[in-house]
Amino acid sequence: MVVAQALPVLKEEEFFDIEWRKSQKNLLYYLTHYVLIQDRVEQEISSWQPWAHLLQLVNLVQKWYDTHPREPLYIIVFKSRQVGASTTLSGIANWLITFNSHTKGILQSKGAIEANEMLSRSRYINQHHPDFLRLKAQPDQDDTMGFNATESILIALPSTEDAGRSTDATFIFNDEWEKHKNAKESFAAMKPAMAKGGLFIGATTVNKIDMESFPKLIWEEAKRGVNGFIPLFWDYFVVPGRTEQTYQRDIKGIPEWLAEQEFPRNEKEALSAPKTLNYFQYEILEKYLQRCRDPLETRYGGIVRIWRPAITNRKDVFAVDPSEGQDDPSVGIIGDAVEDKACYYGKISLDEQAKIIFGLYNEYNQPLMAVERNASGLTLIEKLKNLGVTNWYYGIEDKGKKKPGFWTGPNRKLILTQYAESVRLQQREMPIKDCIEQHYFFAEINGKAQAVRGKHDDWVMCEAILGQGLKMNQRGDVGMGTVKYRG
Repeated sequence: MVVAQALPVLKEEEFFDIEWRKSQKNLLYYLTHYVLIQDRVEQEISSWQPWAHLLQLVNLVQKWYDTHPREPLYIIVFKSRQVGASTTLSGIANWLITFNSHTKGILQSKGAIEANEMLSRSRYINQHHPDFLRLKAQPDQDDTMGFNATESILIALPSTEDAGRSTDATFIFNDEWEKHKNAKESFAAMKPAMAKGGLFIGATTVNKIDMESFPKLIWEEAKRGVNGFIPLFWDYFVVPGRTEQTYQRDIKGIPEWLAEQEFPRNEKEALSAPKTLNYFQYEILEKYLQRCRDPLETRYGGIVRIWRPAITNRKDVFAVDPSEGQDDPSVGIIGDAVEDKACYYGKISLDEQAKIIFGLYNEYNQPLMAVERNASGLTLIEKLKNLGVTNWYYGIEDKGKKKPGFWTGPNRKLILTQYAESVRLQQREMPIKDCIEQHYFFAEINGKAQAVRGKHDDWVMCEAILGQGLKMNQRGDVGMGTVKYRG
């Protein structure tokens, strides 16, 4: 007969020691076992929940923590409201200063009040630890919480140009980064502190009416993989239990554009201009986007792209929105009444533009050239004339045909109105993905159709000019009247 051996009973001190070590080693264990959240809406205290999107962040931080020597880790999070980001950042901050000596963390928000609110979450977590885990906070002020036991400290800072300058820090967490007035300057001041292996996390809802914010620049570069940031996007539905019904409940009574900003359902909705202000219908743009396709051929390192080879006896138009090639890109599109066939796009010099345009001009059987007559356009037109371009677009008022090219000027509003109508009717095929994507950022702002702040309008204007050139090809002259659409 085998007698079962009783398992040894751990002494209380031994249990506390084991739990302390588990929590020190494993961030997820700490968060799920010892982080309590004060929910003032529900008027209750709840435990931190390991939702899938939050585990993305937790796993990244754990990997950074376990690596020696550490490399800098930069993370940017664009998110919906109420997805657990702020409480998770507070929990991570507490974990790092509770279990590690000589640790310094900075919590930054748009102002002192908001930054102190971030710190209060970490203070609440520490206060509700069990006795064996709770550390005495000293100092314990509105903007500072330190632990003598670990010689670690957590500091709340508002976003200013010099915030964090000349300081060392183990980690920096920026909350609502899009709302920081001095986001770029503040990040530049803090970045040297991260160079030795620090952790930086910027989490934020979007600002729908500012497309050139510093966090959006960071996001775009992160998506291209050029700045070392890891981009995470958390939409409204990442929280378990959220449905279309709860979404409609949560946005009830707020403007549509604000719902897109505060509770985005996907990345495109979050990072596009507000639908209610957008010049083009999103539903139509989505259809165009689904029909976009890869080019058959690329040249000059991708500057030139070909979708359809040249066909003789087709009335093509070559529309060009030129630039000096430094700050703004130049774009040119060749197309007919059916579709766009080829394009070039890039920040290239006027001489390079002329070379590329002239080559495509001859390849596509000398299409009607409609170069916008802006400052750089006038120079480009002269270069193309010298190269031998002869088939020019002339305005109807230019009876003597002395001013080749397209003059937008006072006609801008009308040609854009006509172009928007042609898009709505899906008159032509536009397979160029980056062209269609730019349309999402073209909006009616202060009574004027224009690109939202931080975006360009080159593709849109080029397509609008192309449409006017096609009208000239169809009728043999040009006018700004109603476009005759196909059925």
